[in-house]
Amino acid sequence: MPPFCHMMRFAAIAALSLGAAMAVAQPHGTPAGQNITLGEARALAHVALSRGDADLALKLGRSLLQANAKDANALAIVAAAEAQLGNHRASRVAAGRAYRASDTSKARLKAAQFAARAAMLDNRPTLTQIWLRRAATNTTNEHDMKRIGADYARVRRMNPFSFRIGGSVTPSDNVNSGSDSALQLIDGVPIIGSLSGSAQALSGTIATTDVALGYRISQSKTAATQIGARLYVKRVSLSSEAKAAAPGLSGSDLGSTYADLSIDRHFRWGKAGNTASVGVAVGRTWSGSEENYDFAVVRGSRSIKLGARTRLRFNASLEERNSAFRDSQDQTLTTFGAQISHKLERGDSVALSFSLSDVDADHINMRQQSSSLRASYHFGKSVGPAQISASLTFGQSQFDDFRVGWISVPGGRQDMSAYGDITLFFEDYDYAGFAPSVRLRAGQRQSNVSRYEGDEISIGFEIKSRF
Repeated sequence: MPPFCHMMRFAAIAALSLGAAMAVAQPHGTPAGQNITLGEARALAHVALSRGDADLALKLGRSLLQANAKDANALAIVAAAEAQLGNHRASRVAAGRAYRASDTSKARLKAAQFAARAAMLDNRPTLTQIWLRRAATNTTNEHDMKRIGADYARVRRMNPFSFRIGGSVTPSDNVNSGSDSALQLIDGVPIIGSLSGSAQALSGTIATTDVALGYRISQSKTAATQIGARLYVKRVSLSSEAKAAAPGLSGSDLGSTYADLSIDRHFRWGKAGNTASVGVAVGRTWSGSEENYDFAVVRGSRSIKLGARTRLRFNASLEERNSAFRDSQDQTLTTFGAQISHKLERGDSVALSFSLSDVDADHINMRQQSSSLRASYHFGKSVGPAQISASLTFGQSQFDDFRVGWISVPGGRQDMSAYGDITLFFEDYDYAGFAPSVRLRAGQRQSNVSRYEGDEISIGFEIKSRF
C-alpha cells in the first residue's frame, strides 16, 4: 500500500477514535461522532499505541475507565500510553492499579513487570525490586523466574539501598549448650560434683531474626563505600520437660540480641576480579534482657581470583569489648580466617576454610585460643526437589588458665568439637522469590571439664531468597 494510503487510513482511524472517545466518555448521551462499542474502543487504543500516538491512546484509556474504573485492560492502556509520554510515575501507578484489577496470574505477571520497568525508569530501584517480587508470585514458569531473577540481580547492583531479612526456627535437644551429664567431672581432679538442671542439656526451640540494612554513600568504577545497620535477635522457648528440669530458668534467660552500625569500603585491588575491603563497626549485645557488652571492631578482607573457577579469601578483625558487668570481663578479640573455594566443571562447588581466634582478658576464664576447620560441598544440580549442601566442621579451644569455683583445672581447659550439617533448599516451592530451607545438624563437644561436653541434634527451618 502506498505511503499516502497508510496516512489516510490512520487519519480515518484517528478521527473514528476521537469520536469513540467521546462516545465512551458519554455512554448515555448522543455524541457528535460515531458511537462504537467498548471493545472497539480498546482495539483502537491498541492501534494508537502501536502507531505511537500516546495522546490518543491515553484519551481512549481514560474514557474507558469512566465506564469502568476497574477495567484492567484500560488501565494497562493508560500505563503504556503514560510510558510512551515519559510519565513514568503515572505509568507505574496505572500498572499497579491494573495489577490489582487483573483476575488472572498471566495478566498480573505482565502488570507487575510493567510496573517494575516504570519504577526503574522513574529511578525507584527499591520499588522496582518489590514489583519484581510481586511478579514472581504470579508465575511458576522456570524461564520467567530466571528472567525475573536476572532483572532483580541487576537492580540490586544498581540500588544504593540494600536490605536482607532472614529468620529461622530450630527445634533442638540442647538449646542452652548444656552438658549431657548431671555430674561435674574434671580430668586430673578426684572431686566429683553435680550440675544444676540449667547447666544440663535442655530441649526446646530456638527462633532467630536477622535484619541488615545498607546504603551506598559513594561509588566509582573501582570502589564503593557503604554504611549499614544490623539487628540479630535470638529467642528460646523451653519444652515442658526442660522447664521441669530447670524450674529457675526461663527461655528469655537464654535469648540474646546483637545490634551494630558500620561503614565499609570495598575496592578493586590488583588484577581483574581481585577485591578487598576495610571497615569499622560499633554496637551492643544483650544476654537475655540485660546488657552484655559494647564493642568496636576494625576489619578487613582480601579476595583473589585463582583461575576461572577458584578463589582465595582472607579476613581479619580486631575487636574491643567493654563488659557491662565488671572491668575484668573486658575482652580483646583477634580473628583471622582463610578460605579457598573451587567450582567443578559439572557445576558443583567445594570450599575449605580455616579460622583462628584469640581472646585476651583479665578474667582467666575468658582468655582462650580457638581454631576451626570447615569443609563444605554444594551440589550444582537439584536432587529431586532440593538443592543440597553439606559441611563438616572441626574445632578446638584452649584455656591456659581455668577455674571451676575454687578448683584450678590442671593444664587448663581443652575443648574439641565436631559438627555435620546438611541443608536442603526447595527453590521450586517459592513465593515472591522466597523458598524454604531445612538444615539438619548433629554434633558433639568433648572437654576435660564435663560441664562443657554435650551432643546436639537439631532441625532448622528458614526462608531464603532464590535471587
